[in-house]
Amino acid sequence: MRLIYIANARMPTEKAHGIAIARSCESFAKTGVETVLIVPRRRTPFQTDIFETYHVERNFSVRFLPTVDLIREKAGKFVFLLQAFTFYVSAFCKLAFSESRETILFSRDPVAVSLSRLGFRVVLECHLIPKNKKRFFTRAQRADRIIVISQALKKAFVEAGFPPESILVAPSGVDLSVFDIDISKEEARKKLDLPIGATIGVYTGNFTTMGEDKGISDIIKALQHAPEVVFVAAGGSDNDRDRYVKEASKMGVLGRVILRGHTPQKMLALYQKAADVLLMPFPDTPHYRNHMSPVKMFEYMVAKRPIIASDLPTIREVLSEQNSIIVPPGNPKKLAAALETTLQNHDGAQSLANQAYNDVASFSWTARTARVLAYISE
Repeated sequence: MRLIYIANARMPTEKAHGIAIARSCESFAKTGVETVLIVPRRRTPFQTDIFETYHVERNFSVRFLPTVDLIREKAGKFVFLLQAFTFYVSAFCKLAFSESRETILFSRDPVAVSLSRLGFRVVLECHLIPKNKKRFFTRAQRADRIIVISQALKKAFVEAGFPPESILVAPSGVDLSVFDIDISKEEARKKLDLPIGATIGVYTGNFTTMGEDKGISDIIKALQHAPEVVFVAAGGSDNDRDRYVKEASKMGVLGRVILRGHTPQKMLALYQKAADVLLMPFPDTPHYRNHMSPVKMFEYMVAKRPIIASDLPTIREVLSEQNSIIVPPGNPKKLAAALETTLQNHDGAQSLANQAYNDVASFSWTARTARVLAYISE
């Protein structure tokens, strides 16, 4: 099998989808599938290539296609449309004249489904339903196979008229070898210059998604009711860190807040091992309720540290009271109470963490890829 992964995304990128795309390609290639990643040639602040940035094997090829790259932080809609249009013109020309129609195209972008008009089988991996649902589902009907990352997304497709058996639910994956590291909490803290004797709650990954808070505001508010807890977060942009420094200062807890910037995955594993408890109190918004399968959730499960997570349907697909501490979203006081309970009942909390570790094996990239390839090959 030859598979081309089409991603209209800046690569490398500090955003979570970058590692998911790279890991997917690596995992496909490990099974023997000849894998090529096609992305636009865009400016990136990274000095390392995709393989070095994401610590993935060089077992797949990367092709950068010409595109008009005028995108900046506050670029308008026309600039984004121009970039996408020129990228897909490049992709259309490349595929039309140089690829066998036996090649499978795989993408997270519904626009890529239009390449089926060239005679290719296109697999669409859906991570969210855009605002223009009618146009989205019309495009999706041209896909040969559809993969979604949550049951809520599958339900949306079924309600739009797609047969239930035609939709594969495959949540995000995790590389166990990256996060299942043998290091003590104390040693991890020494390497990261974190206070050895403190009680530390950790959050890792981007601080916001599409401008939406990912629960860090609630963590900062919860610190007012959990005076012994130090909050450490790693993975934020400069703008996001400035935002939460101001919030922590306003709440009077800045002395117990440590915010660090973009962090490679191997370092994220250290932060998770340095924690007493791992935090992901996502707000109750349509995106977090219906459209996510957070990579950090699976990373946390590997770390063997207690997890406190929001009570949302997308979270409940993986976590429960048997392997984590579930709290109401948007309730800093309940979050603080869960922190207190977790830290006071060490044995019970560790039992939950151990169960999460046992449960995560079925969510490895290897297991996920096996399910996806079996579905594609049907």
